[in-house]
Amino acid sequence: MKNRAFLSCLAAAGLLALSGTARADKAHDTLRFAVDQPIRLLDGYLTPNPEADLVDRAIYDTLVGYDVATRTYHGQVAESWKQIDDKTMEFKLRQGIKFHDGTPLTADDVIYSFQYGMDPKVNCLLKDSRFGWNDHVDKIDDYTIRVTSTQPTAIMLARLWSAPEILPKHIHAALADKASFGLHPVGTGPYKVQSYEPASGNIVLVKNPDYTWGGYEPAGKIGRVEISTIPDAQTRMAKMMVGDLDLIFDVDYTQAKDMVAGNPNDKIVVAPTISYSYILFDTADRSGIHVFKDKRVREAVLHAIDVKGIRDALLPPEYAAKPPMQAMCHPDHVGCSFSAMPPAYDPAKAKALLKDAGLEAGFDVQIWTWGPAKDVAEAVAGDLRKVGIRAAVNATTINVLQTARGEGKTSILMTQWDNGGGAPDIDTTASFFFSPSTRNYVGDQELAQLTNQAGRELDPQKRDAIYPPLFAPVTNEAYAMPVLEFPAILVMDKTIVVDSNHMKPEGFLINRLSWGN
Repeated sequence: MKNRAFLSCLAAAGLLALSGTARADKAHDTLRFAVDQPIRLLDGYLTPNPEADLVDRAIYDTLVGYDVATRTYHGQVAESWKQIDDKTMEFKLRQGIKFHDGTPLTADDVIYSFQYGMDPKVNCLLKDSRFGWNDHVDKIDDYTIRVTSTQPTAIMLARLWSAPEILPKHIHAALADKASFGLHPVGTGPYKVQSYEPASGNIVLVKNPDYTWGGYEPAGKIGRVEISTIPDAQTRMAKMMVGDLDLIFDVDYTQAKDMVAGNPNDKIVVAPTISYSYILFDTADRSGIHVFKDKRVREAVLHAIDVKGIRDALLPPEYAAKPPMQAMCHPDHVGCSFSAMPPAYDPAKAKALLKDAGLEAGFDVQIWTWGPAKDVAEAVAGDLRKVGIRAAVNATTINVLQTARGEGKTSILMTQWDNGGGAPDIDTTASFFFSPSTRNYVGDQELAQLTNQAGRELDPQKRDAIYPPLFAPVTNEAYAMPVLEFPAILVMDKTIVVDSNHMKPEGFLINRLSWGN
């Protein structure tokens, strides 16, 4: 199916090419790329999906940044910080930061951004993970604040890497409909929004000339960035091949090679990320499917998955040859530590476990997925059907999936996990899946307690010792399992240079793209 679709894509590109092509134009300083999921709002509080987060990171700032190469935190809006006690940190804010409308940023804007995210009346989709840890924020002076957590915490800087996005109080607080802010966003980031059309998904960003105040994240290097929404992968590839786009991502590696082989103006970039696909069962039986309450059934599913075969089929050879992930704990995350190994591929054992569980005739199940994990989900569904489990794939948008997950409808979830958009600390994974929330399909109280304990422990060595007993039950009880890492596969014009010192799942940040020689 993919090959036939790609041949159609090539044919379409050939027809379009008759009218000429327009390559990336350094002279006009404009870069064009496309996303596959619609961006409803440019607002990380109300629309925290990966595509929106990619754009939001160019528009808004947070208090701290993170250097992947050195595994160290650096000041962004915050210039410096110090620990006051086990629950409180004091932050000195940079002076001279301006919002895109020219208004100076002060402590009042930062405090307002916290309060908005914490407001119980605000339907912030990731409220519990991004703001549930925070008790209050105090103003010391116009450029000094103190942030206090609800309990002793080791992960405040990791939390502040992702949220809050700093909002302009003078604009946002005056809005009767706060969602309207995401239609006309104003931040302090390296790019301004020149235009945004929610109906079409078209966004135009321009470089912010006031972004000169010395935060960790670099200023924008490309003057104008045009972003379109194109859900169909074949259409994105066709537009890339005829020069209507300068960069596409989430590309099938084989198709990427075919594209570049036929176009000397383009190149492939394979960038490491911390993203991976995983399978998560409804062990708590929120969906009422019942079967996954039985550990034997969960183990049978995992034994049925040919991880090596999926890796060989879907990963670039240099990545397929690497050892696979062994736990829901990415080694590049700060604090990741695990001991137990996942079940090996053994379809005969899978069938025996199903028979022992009284399900020799198999059962029907739906695998929920979206975006880049769809191909993995289809491969897993094929493996499950080989042992008698009648698996179907429900590929939808992330917004629909988030709603269904919150309502307890997903019996098997198989999607991309990017640790909260590339957050550096393993606590983001543990708290996302195992703390009490609408995302928790495990229902294991011990995991919730260990997650809480690890998040409180300030001593790094003691904290690292907590995680093996946390992640071991996830593996031993077959609650969840990583299936496939997601290196970012991009096809782009050869003149584009990518700075990869980040953890973003897309493989690039807009302000870390530049023109080469």
